[in-house]
Amino acid sequence: MGRVKEASMSKYLMPGSWSVMALIDYLEQLESRRQGRRLLAEMDETQLRDIGLTRADAEQDADKFPWVA
Repeated sequence: MGRVKEASMSKYLMPGSWSVMALIDYLEQLESRRQGRRLLAEMDETQLRDIGLTRADAEQDADKFPWVA
C-alpha cells in the first residue's frame, strides 16, 4: 500500500493533539480526494489526454485510498 504521509496526518493521530475542527477538516480533505478520484476515473480518453494522463494513470490514482495523498 505504501506509506501514508505521516506529516499531514500526524496532527490527527497523536492522542490529545486534534480538535473537532481539525478532524472535520481532515474528513473534508478525504471526501475531496474521493470525489476527485471518482471524477478522474469517469473521464474519457480525450479528457485524460488533455490533462496529460493515460487511462492507466487515472486507474492507478482512482485505486488509492482517500487517506493516501
